[in-house]
Formats: sequence, C-alpha cells, structure tokens
Amino acid sequence: MKRILFLLTMTALISFGASFASYAGEQNTATANQTQEKKQYEQSMEKRLANLGKKLDLLRARAATLSEQARKDMDRDIADAEKKQEVASRKLQEIRKESSQKWKKFVSEMNAATDDFEQAFERAKSHFKD
Repeated sequence: MKRILFLLTMTALISFGASFASYAGEQNTATANQTQEKKQYEQSMEKRLANLGKKLDLLRARAATLSEQARKDMDRDIADAEKKQEVASRKLQEIRKESSQKWKKFVSEMNAATDDFEQAFERAKSHFKD
C-alpha cells in the first residue's frame, strides 16, 4: 500500500514538474519576444530622433542666411524644437530603463514627445519656402 501511494505521489510530482517546465518555457519565449520588440522600438525612435536632429542642424545653418528679423523668429522656433528634442530624448531614456514587461506604458508618451518635436521642427522649417 505504501508503495502504491509513493508511486502515485511521484507520478503527480512528475506531471506537475512537466507542466511547470512547459509553462516556464512559454514565459521565457514571451519575455524574449517582448525584449526584442522593445529593442526594435528603441532603435526606430533613435533613428527618428537622430534624423530630425540632423535636419534641425541643417535648418540652423540655413537660418544664418535670413534677415535679422526673420532669423529672430526662426531662432525662437528652433529653440522650441530643441526643447521638444530634449523631452523626446528623456522619454527614450526612460523607456530604456524599463523592463521588457513595463516599457509599453511609455510608448504613447514617447510617440507624443517625438511628434511634438517633429511639429516644432516643421514650424521652424516653415520660414523657408521650399
């Protein structure tokens, strides 16, 4: 009787262990997918911010060719764009610090900050007729 009870207990433990191992494997796969998705998002935001930053640098250089009043107006818009760029960069740093499970709650803030930067750049760019 003791032997049967022992065998039933061992069978139950082995079954539980296999189920737990399967669950743990699924969790590891999900975490790896989230980590990869986070990394891709970070890279795409880095590229977007770098591209806008380069365009802003070019715009600063073009501003030197404007009349004094036009340059003052444009400098104000460029300063606004620079502030928005800093905010977007800080948001990206926040996302980098978050775990692969929690980073998605910052995506909307990151997207909004980057969109604000892009809009401020477009306002500064509007001083030129291309």
